Amino acid sequence: MKISVIVTNFNGLKLLKKNLIHVYNNSPEANQIIVSDDASTDKSLNYLESIRIKYPKLKIISHKKNLGFAANSNSAVKASNADLVVLFNNDIRPVKGYITNSLKHFKDPLIFGVGFAEVGHENWGKIYWSQGYIQYQPGLDIKTSHISGWLSGGSSMVRKSLFTKLGGFDKVYQPFYSEDLDLSFRAWKSGYKLIWEPLAKVYHKHEGTMSKFPRRHLEYVKERNRLLTVWRNIQDPKMLMQNKLAIISRCFFGPNYLKIIIAAKKQIKKYPSPMVFPKLTDQQIFNKFK
Repeated sequence: MKISVIVTNFNGLKLLKKNLIHVYNNSPEANQIIVSDDASTDKSLNYLESIRIKYPKLKIISHKKNLGFAANSNSAVKASNADLVVLFNNDIRPVKGYITNSLKHFKDPLIFGVGFAEVGHENWGKIYWSQGYIQYQPGLDIKTSHISGWLSGGSSMVRKSLFTKLGGFDKVYQPFYSEDLDLSFRAWKSGYKLIWEPLAKVYHKHEGTMSKFPRRHLEYVKERNRLLTVWRNIQDPKMLMQNKLAIISRCFFGPNYLKIIIAAKKQIKKYPSPMVFPKLTDQQIFNKFK
C-alpha cells in the first residue's frame, strides 16, 4: 500500500522547523510527505521551499485563502497519491515505527483508521451519550489495541478511499473543533471500525494554531460545534428529545446559549448534509463503549 503523510499548517513556522525533520526521518514507509499550508503569513512557505531539495519526498500545497482545518485537510488528502494517509498537526513529532505498527490493522477492509498513542496520554477514545449530548473522555490506559470512539484529525492514519467516501471532514465545523469526532461517528455508523494502537507512538505538545486564539472565542466555537455534532449525527428520537430539553435548560440558566443555537443553525444552512451510509444505530454505537 502507498502511504502519504500529511502535515497541515497555518502560521506554524517555528513548529515546522522543530518537528518536520522528525516527521520525515521517522516515516520511512511513506512514499510522500505533504505539507498543506493554509495561507500562512509567517514565511512558512519560504522555509518549505528552502528545504525542498533536501527532502525529495516533500510535496508542498499552498492555499492563497485560509480555508480552515477541515477544507485544508480534505484538499491534502485529495492531492495525495496514497491508499493510506497519515494526518498530522504541525505540533506532532512521531516515533519511528508508528506507521509499521499501524499497518497490521488495515488487513481488515472494514478498518477506517488507526489512532496513534500520544506519549504521556496513552488512552483510546471513549464516547457515550449523557445529558443530551455526545460525551467523550479518555479510555482506560491499556497496553493493547482497542476500538476507539474517535480518531484525532491531527494524529491518526486513515484509509483514503473511505475518508473520501464519507466526504472527509465536514466543513460545517469551520474553523476547527469536532471535525474528527463527527467523521469518526459517521464512520462507525456506516459500519466501519476505528482502532487505537498503543505501539504507534507520537509526541504532542499542543502548540498548534488553536493556542493562538483568545480563550473566549475557543469556548464559543467549541460549544457551537458540540451542538452541531448532535444535530448532524444523532437520529434517535429519544436522544433528540433529551437534547431539546438540555438546550432549554441551558438557555434558562445561561441566556447567552441562545447565541450558540443561532450560530449553529446558521452553519447548517451554509453546508450540505453530511455523508453517511447508515448500518448501525446511535445506540448500537454507544453500546460498543460501555
